[in-house]
Amino acid sequence: MKSNFGYKHQAPLGYLINEVGRLMKRRFEEEARIHGITLPQWKVLAHVGMNEGITQVALAAATDTDPMTVSGVLDRLEKRGLIDRYADPTDSRAKLARLTTEGEEVYATARKVGLAMYEAALEGVSPEDRQTVISALMRMRDNLSGQAAELEEV
Repeated sequence: MKSNFGYKHQAPLGYLINEVGRLMKRRFEEEARIHGITLPQWKVLAHVGMNEGITQVALAAATDTDPMTVSGVLDRLEKRGLIDRYADPTDSRAKLARLTTEGEEVYATARKVGLAMYEAALEGVSPEDRQTVISALMRMRDNLSGQAAELEEV
């Protein structure tokens, strides 16, 4: 006999994590579009904003994206005047990225939009519940991060 319970009933926590992440991503993409930026551009812009002088390789690792895709995003951001790329003084083959004045403005706006969306998502959730969720998710992340290495050993 076939069960009437789908995935969300068998693994409600995993389903909810995925669903909340999907909805937050969709909401941010809608808001970002209004401000003329895509989610991949926002991710790169945010990492450049937080790490002035970051390399393309470090950006690719930080955004979990391949270096060629990051290169294309950087090209578009540079053409829009949002970032500046310059030679790495310690490695002539590498380029570093930093925000321009206009890039800092877009970054600040996108950050405000993201924080407002985050607060809207957490409306009605007490500070204690927020901390409990954060702690539980961090533990799950740490458990899964170590799991990949353990599975390779088997």
